Amino acid sequence: MSAFETFEDGDVRILKVGPMGPYGNNAYLIRDLGRGESVLVDMPLEEKVLLDALAAEGRVRTIVATHWHPDHWMTYDAVRAATGAPVLVGAREINIPEERIDGRLEHGDTVPFGSSAVEVLHTPGHTPGSISLRIGRAVISGDTLFNGGPGKTFASGDLETLVQSIVDHLHPLPDDTVVLPGHGDATTIGESRRQYAEYVRRPHPAGYHGDVEWLKGGS
Repeated sequence: MSAFETFEDGDVRILKVGPMGPYGNNAYLIRDLGRGESVLVDMPLEEKVLLDALAAEGRVRTIVATHWHPDHWMTYDAVRAATGAPVLVGAREINIPEERIDGRLEHGDTVPFGSSAVEVLHTPGHTPGSISLRIGRAVISGDTLFNGGPGKTFASGDLETLVQSIVDHLHPLPDDTVVLPGHGDATTIGESRRQYAEYVRRPHPAGYHGDVEWLKGGS
C-alpha cells in the first residue's frame, strides 16, 4: 500500500486511502502497530482499493463514519462483509436507518483499538452530527475542515455553526497537528488558524454559506 500517504506517531500509523470515487474521497486506516488492530474512518467508493487496504493493514476493530452523506459510506455493505466490524457515527447525526449502525458517539468519547484510542470531537455544521477524530498529533476532520477552509454548508446559519466547531474544538489543538480531511490534501492546525485570522478580518453578508475558503470571498 506504499502508493498511499502515511502518517506515523509513535505506535500508531494512519494510512490515507484515496482519493477515491467521483468526489475524491479519502478514507483512513488508523493502525496500532504493536497489536495490529485498526479503526477505519469512512467507506467511500472504489471497493477493491479499499478492501485491499483493509487486508494489508490488519484487523479492523471498528468503523467510524465522520458523517452520513452518501459519498462517505458507499462501500458500506462490502466493508461490513469483509470486516464484521461495528459501524459508529456521531450521536446527533441524522437521516440514518438505525439498522445500519451499531452505536453513536458523544463528544469526548474514545474509540479503542489495540493499546491506543481515538478521541471523538463533535464538530457540527456540515451536518448536525459531524465528528472529527483526534489521535496523537493528527486529527481526521471529515468534511468539517479542509486545506484552505471549512466544509460546505447548505443553509443560513450553518456556516456560523461550522466555524464555531472549528474554533472551539480544532483550532485549540497544537500548531503542528496534522489535519487529514475527507477530501483533498492535508494541512496543519497552525496553517488553518493563520488563514482563519485573515478570513475574520473581512466582512461577510448575513446568511453567508456554501463553498467558503478562508482566503477568498464568495459563497
